[in-house]
Amino acid sequence: MMSQVPASMNIECPECEDETLHKTLKGRLEGKKLKLVLKCSKCGKVRDEVLEAIGQIQIRMIISRGDVSERTTAMFPNDWDFTVGDDFMHDDERLQVTGIEVKGVRVDGAKVGEVQTLWTKNFDQARVKISVNRSGHTRSMEILTDPEAEFTVEAMIDVNNIPMRIHSIKTTAGRIRRGTVVASDIVRIYCTDTRPRSTGYRRRS
Repeated sequence: MMSQVPASMNIECPECEDETLHKTLKGRLEGKKLKLVLKCSKCGKVRDEVLEAIGQIQIRMIISRGDVSERTTAMFPNDWDFTVGDDFMHDDERLQVTGIEVKGVRVDGAKVGEVQTLWTKNFDQARVKISVNRSGHTRSMEILTDPEAEFTVEAMIDVNNIPMRIHSIKTTAGRIRRGTVVASDIVRIYCTDTRPRSTGYRRRS
């Protein structure tokens, strides 16, 4: 049984002298202390932090890693709330909540003490689908990237050594034609292959 730590938290940053969002790089429960390695999202400073652990509740959890699923139990802080789409650290693995069961029914959110089963998937990398158009022909591709990687409409990206420009992004909330989206919210990126077109002529020797 593993105790969990949040994937991120708002905490005072000595460098910024303000409360900022910190990403958890590593975390482990030792006795009643939670030992963390945190990175400030504002200044980028990495530091160790020790917090007092609170009460824990054991719940059933299913972890999906590609086509393989693991059934296990895990301990969670008793003041946690879960929402589908949340992510957290399980040992040294980042997981995303994909389903929550309360009283035999799937729900979008619940307090940890209400949860019967928690469905999760490995979230160390996000799988992003890309549709790329070239001369009226479209093909699909996929990339693996950091879930927090940002993609911006009209920006250039390079996939498999193919330069392409993003012209729209389909998100979990709808399709956008301007702005920036993080990888974890992307359903599909639509791009145009920007390589020069062949003229169809060959130089004579």
